[in-house]
Amino acid sequence: MSKMLSGQEGLTLFFTENGKEGLECLSRHDIDVMFLDLTMPVMDGFEVLQVLSGREHQIKIIILSADVQRQAMERCIELGAYHFLPKPFDPEHLISILNKFGVYVVDNVAPTLVHRSGDEYIQTFKEVANVALGRGAAIISDHFGEFIKMPLPNVARLCAGELEMAIDDIKQQSESVAIAQRFVGGGIHGEALVCLRGKDVDVFGARMGFSQVDEHKSEIVIDIANLMVSSFLVALSEQMNIPFSVRQPIVLEDYMVWSDSESIKTELFTVEYTYEAESLDLECDVLFMMDNSSTQVIKKMMETLH
Repeated sequence: MSKMLSGQEGLTLFFTENGKEGLECLSRHDIDVMFLDLTMPVMDGFEVLQVLSGREHQIKIIILSADVQRQAMERCIELGAYHFLPKPFDPEHLISILNKFGVYVVDNVAPTLVHRSGDEYIQTFKEVANVALGRGAAIISDHFGEFIKMPLPNVARLCAGELEMAIDDIKQQSESVAIAQRFVGGGIHGEALVCLRGKDVDVFGARMGFSQVDEHKSEIVIDIANLMVSSFLVALSEQMNIPFSVRQPIVLEDYMVWSDSESIKTELFTVEYTYEAESLDLECDVLFMMDNSSTQVIKKMMETLH
């Protein structure tokens, strides 16, 4: 978007890192249109909208977010947003919205070959993962009728020692249940580790059709974990244009992730995030791990994707 709007005649652009800085920018400058993300550190987009809803202003607020839950869209409009534009945005759609404000821009950004630094693909994949998280949250929200708090994904390389510490930490949490599930697709091989905790796991299970009795607890957890993994992979598949297949999820206490594997001796490419139900006591930590050969595949895909 910055490439598209930069250099347009008559436009002055301001950029901020979070909602707090955004409000400070509004107080210093006469802003006509604000593009607002919902998932930000310090102060998120919902908090910014709540602050602005109590003020007199003429700013046209356009939400640009990967959080595409129906409830998220409705809340934004109720809090005064003019329009909700899901990521990745359609340039023609954006132009038509701006035209309504009397702002006329031309999409004259030509695709160029960009030489990226060694780790820049991680930042690119982080945005891809963010979009996948948003679509995954929408699937889960629709399935359970529960608003899911959208996280910021952490995309990084993880060494064997860090992975072992993460698994040990999960195993030591008596109130949590961990599930492992392998996946493969397009030359990418990986494993997802899902950790569920909270008093309302059975409530989610009941909404899936399970009765709230202890003998079905493992089935409930496995089904919820499978939904968490598959919803993310489906959304990721749509962006990367590769199909993923998954194996049957397994309770971690019966299985050691990457055990006796060469993969554990090298760095792994990881995506980590936490889904949290807004009105229920339920959190879900998810860690996707991919081996070194998968990292090279992802790196090449990110170079062609952007």
